[in-house]
Amino acid sequence: MLLTGCSGASGFTALERPSAASDDLPEGVNFGPETHLAKVLMVAEANGKKYFLGQDEEGRTACLAVYPVDNPAGWHSSCSVGGTGRGEILKTSGPDQKASVLVSDGFDTKDLEASGFTKVHANILVSDG
Repeated sequence: MLLTGCSGASGFTALERPSAASDDLPEGVNFGPETHLAKVLMVAEANGKKYFLGQDEEGRTACLAVYPVDNPAGWHSSCSVGGTGRGEILKTSGPDQKASVLVSDGFDTKDLEASGFTKVHANILVSDG
């Protein structure tokens, strides 16, 4: 299942490190045929899922892929396309109905956390249920 959304993107500090073999997207996982990203890194692993963050060279497209290790067929991804922005960039959910939210660097997430999201990375929050 592939879900997509649109919003603004910004630069991510998490993408400043060099890539490693663990950053390779699992087989079959992608962001769509028209999405060309300059860098994709696995930035978090929590609750049996791996979270991959990607961005194009210009910083106009940001993508998030969620890969459940015990249920590879349940992977999902979403990309935002547009200008730079701050705040919530995109939201995606998979077959388990748990949502993941990608936020910009430095965004205050206390409202999201108060509404039932848990931060698994500085840029990624996931719903508790």
